[in-house]
Amino acid sequence: MSRLLQYTSKALMEKLGLKSREGFRRNYLHPAVEVNLIRMTIPDKPNSRNQRYVKI
Repeated sequence: MSRLLQYTSKALMEKLGLKSREGFRRNYLHPAVEVNLIRMTIPDKPNSRNQRYVKI
């Protein structure tokens, strides 16, 4: 079984070459979560500093 990679929102922004955190969350992160491309590791606390995202 392969280990799932977990990314912070900052790491995802860097991979995409984006600088605006709010624009990233509005235009990329929230839509990806809504259509189940990625999931939050702590769904009960979406603003947690320990939040990570995993590809589904």
